[in-house]
Amino acid sequence: MGFPAPADVRAFLQNYGLDLKSTLTLQGTTAVGSAIVTGLDTTGLRPWMYVAGTGIQKNTQIASVDIVDPTNGQITLNAPATAAGSPTLTITYYSVLGDDWYTDVLNKEIIPIVNRMTRQSFNGIQTVTEYYDGTGSSVLSLRRRPIVALLNLSYTNVDSTLYYLSPMAMQVIADEGVLKAKANFNESTYSPVFWKGQKNLRVTYSYGWATCPDDVSQAIKYILASLALTQVANFTGGGNLSAQGYSRDFGKNGRYTDLRSSLVHRAYALLRNYASGAGS
Repeated sequence: MGFPAPADVRAFLQNYGLDLKSTLTLQGTTAVGSAIVTGLDTTGLRPWMYVAGTGIQKNTQIASVDIVDPTNGQITLNAPATAAGSPTLTITYYSVLGDDWYTDVLNKEIIPIVNRMTRQSFNGIQTVTEYYDGTGSSVLSLRRRPIVALLNLSYTNVDSTLYYLSPMAMQVIADEGVLKAKANFNESTYSPVFWKGQKNLRVTYSYGWATCPDDVSQAIKYILASLALTQVANFTGGGNLSAQGYSRDFGKNGRYTDLRSSLVHRAYALLRNYASGAGS
């Protein structure tokens, strides 16, 4: 599936994502007592956009886009027209943030945070060399997972690689990021070869996902949507919004607060399975 594109987040937020006020001017055909408007370009229209013009009642919104067409489209309003004709319609809406904003936030904020939180890499296979304190046991928990390949393992104070610290002498539990030292290459028993010490073990390994899993991509989309709404709220203000002939209360905690909280909780629920365990 990969990471969500800006268009994916826009589609998810089309009924919520409001930032800078924009207008469209279109020609359409109305009939008295009918909420249907025909003969207009509907390619850029969405439900909940506001419509004004001759014969259109105050605070009228688009209830549905019935036919998507650049010349002969059709929409249904949430209130009937009071006059017949071909009026000039002014469509008012709040446009969603641009592609650059989504890309920057995704690459510079969300992916690094998700990778750190889960100790995994969802943007390709990575190779690292890390130093660990020996535990005096047969088990060593690495900081990152899933392990793709154990490349090298040695003591920092021994020049030559000892055979019992070679990758071949290790059982790798990839999903948990754990190494277990096999005794005499028999996986039924293990040897406490990770001698106690401070940063006395050097481990080189590759880890991560070649392609982002679908549920992680969905979680990232929820986080992107939440941050987009935060940015939108910063532009447009919290609490309530008032304009000529229009007023809306967004609650005592400000605009989109409950929705943003819900999106973050949904994201964490999806990421929980990837965030279990702890590195040494």
